[in-house]
Amino acid sequence: MTTRVSFAAFVAYAAFAALAAAPSLVAAAASCPAGSFSPTGQQPCAFCDPGTFQPNAGQTSCQKAQKGWFASGPHGGSGATSQSQCPQGAFSANDGQASCTICPAGSYCNDEGQTKPVPCPPGHFSPTPGAGQQCKECPKGTFVATSGATACCACCSGFYTDQTGQTHCFDCPVRGAFSPVGATSASQCGKTPGGGLTSCVQSGNKCPNTGSSPTGIHGRRDIKRRACPAGHKSCPVYGSTSGRGFLKAYECVDVQNDLESCGGCVTNDSPFGERTFDGGRDCSAIPNVNTVTCNAGKCLIESCRDGYSLSADGLSCISSFNIQAKKRRAGRLYKAI
Repeated sequence: MTTRVSFAAFVAYAAFAALAAAPSLVAAAASCPAGSFSPTGQQPCAFCDPGTFQPNAGQTSCQKAQKGWFASGPHGGSGATSQSQCPQGAFSANDGQASCTICPAGSYCNDEGQTKPVPCPPGHFSPTPGAGQQCKECPKGTFVATSGATACCACCSGFYTDQTGQTHCFDCPVRGAFSPVGATSASQCGKTPGGGLTSCVQSGNKCPNTGSSPTGIHGRRDIKRRACPAGHKSCPVYGSTSGRGFLKAYECVDVQNDLESCGGCVTNDSPFGERTFDGGRDCSAIPNVNTVTCNAGKCLIESCRDGYSLSADGLSCISSFNIQAKKRRAGRLYKAI
């Protein structure tokens, strides 16, 4: 028996058969794989940019690597699917980093995933970048008083340290005022100068004040044991010349212009601005002075307090009443003559 099929039914059947033979034509477009993205999440896709990653398929964007982490892709024909922690010796301070930054000299990064380097503490140093553990202690005979040091300073002449990891050097005992630069024992101190200061990269090519000052002594300026520059004089530090337990120390003073040591050393009190045995005056201690300066080693009184006038020799301020009384006496004496 023959079955008759209409032309319209035949066309519909043929179309269905064609679609069944090519299922890809009705299937949804393929999703973007992990490590890539597109505005729709479907192909065509783009790899995640350096510093970003995407662990899932079919995504419309990639995620930024967080601080302390990095995402290095794309490479090897695919984008990054995950982020990685920065290793020891490196750090990442910002989101979205494709690589980590090596810890600079003077610091260390001893943990994975650090977001910033840790400066070496005082008494320690790190000479090269990428330190993964603690900084090194300054060896004996050296010190550093600041954090973030890349090297330690040698102890100045007149100082020593027999310990490691020091922030300052110890003053030589009273029996000796000098020592070689970088002395590691008090036994190296003696009465012969040991070479003065030494160069130190950490402190502007000179020993830092915090390290060259002996413990227990605080002068008006930095205590030094070396030849003073031109125009300066080596003076005992104020208050260090007498008394039990005091250590005699010296400082360089500009005696030509220093208001408190004008014209010479002022080691202790200069009562009423009187000259000391060395010829120095504390200009600021002159009684009844309003304005005074030190010029060429001499106290120059520019003005006196109200009721006082400059003396004839210009060295003090005296009562205006006394000046008038002297003038009156001088006038009477002249008339009597």
